Amino acid sequence: MSILKDKIVLVVDDEIDLREMLIFELQNIGAKTLEAKNGKEALGIVKNEKIDLIISDVRMPGGNGIEFLDETKKISLNKPVFIFITAYSDNTREELHAHGVEGLFAKPFDLLYLLSSLEWFMLTPEDRYALKPKEKIIDENIYKISAKDCNDFRMGRGGAMIPTNTILLNAGAFINFQIQLKGGEEISGIGEIVWNGALNHNGEYCAGLEFKYFSDSTREFAIHTLMNHKCLEYIPQRSTKID
Repeated sequence: MSILKDKIVLVVDDEIDLREMLIFELQNIGAKTLEAKNGKEALGIVKNEKIDLIISDVRMPGGNGIEFLDETKKISLNKPVFIFITAYSDNTREELHAHGVEGLFAKPFDLLYLLSSLEWFMLTPEDRYALKPKEKIIDENIYKISAKDCNDFRMGRGGAMIPTNTILLNAGAFINFQIQLKGGEEISGIGEIVWNGALNHNGEYCAGLEFKYFSDSTREFAIHTLMNHKCLEYIPQRSTKID
């Protein structure tokens, strides 16, 4: 049985064929669906219905996805989970996660991978962060970060901006991480690099890290920290873009 069974999913896209295909697939695994053709129409639904998950395009006439995302996050930060599916955008992945979007998928997308990702987002944090990713980790070394000693570390609701020194980590790579927070507490686990870029003009880089798994010893504290971190950014962006 899918974790999406009986979840209420709002599908927002001006392309009726794509909208109907997603609705069919979601209903096929037991989800309850609502639909809208643009952000303005969708926002009215969000204000009047209890929604668990939103799947939206970015560019739509009559109310775009960014404006819809911004207004939705003003109502509630963590629920509904907000996913973008788009062929193109004027905004980068870095900017979209900073706006608060939890997931981002490019058109055309792999349907099975999309549904699997949606199920991951619908798990409770305790179950979600106990699942080790199946993807291969690029380097068995652990990326160690001390927030107390690093001004370039920033935490969001689902990940962090991390300095990677002179190493440019590829987007899509999975790494082991160990983060010591300013209070001395530690969180560790596995994360996915979702964006990368220059940190400064000195040849140093940074990356957006999405948390995928927390170690048994730090999971409870890590989840508590994320759930009580009342910031808009799912993964923070750089304060100044060099590239």
